[in-house]
Amino acid sequence: MSNPNPGKGKKKTALFRMTWKEVQEAFSKNPTILIPMGSIEQHGPQTPTGDYRYMDVVSDLIAQNSGAVYAPTIPWGYSEYFKHFPGCLTLKPDTLKAILCDTMDGFLRHNLDHFVFVCGHKGDMPILEQVAREIKDKCRIRVATIEPLSWLTGDFMRKLYGVEKIDIGHGSDPMTSIAMHLFPDDVRMDLVEKGNPSSYAGMSVKGMSCLDFQGFPAYLYLDTNEIAPNGVLGDASHASAEAGKACVERMVKVGSDFVNWFTEQATKC
Repeated sequence: MSNPNPGKGKKKTALFRMTWKEVQEAFSKNPTILIPMGSIEQHGPQTPTGDYRYMDVVSDLIAQNSGAVYAPTIPWGYSEYFKHFPGCLTLKPDTLKAILCDTMDGFLRHNLDHFVFVCGHKGDMPILEQVAREIKDKCRIRVATIEPLSWLTGDFMRKLYGVEKIDIGHGSDPMTSIAMHLFPDDVRMDLVEKGNPSSYAGMSVKGMSCLDFQGFPAYLYLDTNEIAPNGVLGDASHASAEAGKACVERMVKVGSDFVNWFTEQATKC
C-alpha cells in the first residue's frame, strides 16, 4: 500500500519545498535564512552561463549541515561588464536592490533575525552591503554575506593541481571545474579557447574595473570584451570534475562552519 503522506516526517531545508504549515513550524525556531544569488553571464565558450546554480547547490548542502533554511536562488545579478556577450542577463543596481529588499521584507515580517546572503557573483557585493546596512539602520539587525567562490584562492588551486603556477581567471577555472562536477552535461570542453593576458594598454588588470598602476590600484571601468574578446582569462584546459568536487567541498565546509557560528550570534543591535 502506498504511503498517502510521503513527505511527512522528512526534514526539508529548502523553503520552496515546504508547505506553508511546514514553513510556519520552521520559522518558529528562528532559523538562519540563507539567500543564495549569482548571475547569468558568460564564463568562456565552454562553460554554461547560469552560474547562479552553483550557489543553489552550495546553499542546499550548507543548510543540510547547519539546520538553516535556504530561499530560492536569485539568478540575476549586476553583470554590466559582460553585457556584450550573448546570454548575459544583467539587472540595473536599483532593480537588484529592490528585489533583495522585497525578498527580505517577506522574511522580516515573521520576526526572523538571522540572514546570510550566499553570493556567487562579485558584482553583487556593493549592492548587498547597501541592503545590509539599510536593514541594520531600519530593523536593527545585522545581516551577513559570504562569498564562497572567494575561498578558492590561488594557493588552494595550486595545491589542488599540485603545481607552483596555475593560470586561472574568469572564463576558465575554477568555474569550469565546478560546472564539470555539478552539471557535466552542460559543459563543452570541445569549445575551449586560449585565454587572454590580463592586461589593458600595457597595464595589468585586476578584475574588470581595476588596473595595477606602478603597484597601486587605479580604476578604469572596462567591459570584458575590451580585455578578453572571447571572455577567457586563464586556461580552462586544466579543468576537471575532480577539481570541481574539491572546490564544492571546500565552499560547503567553510560555509557550514560560518553559518553554524553565525547562528549562535546575537544579531539584534
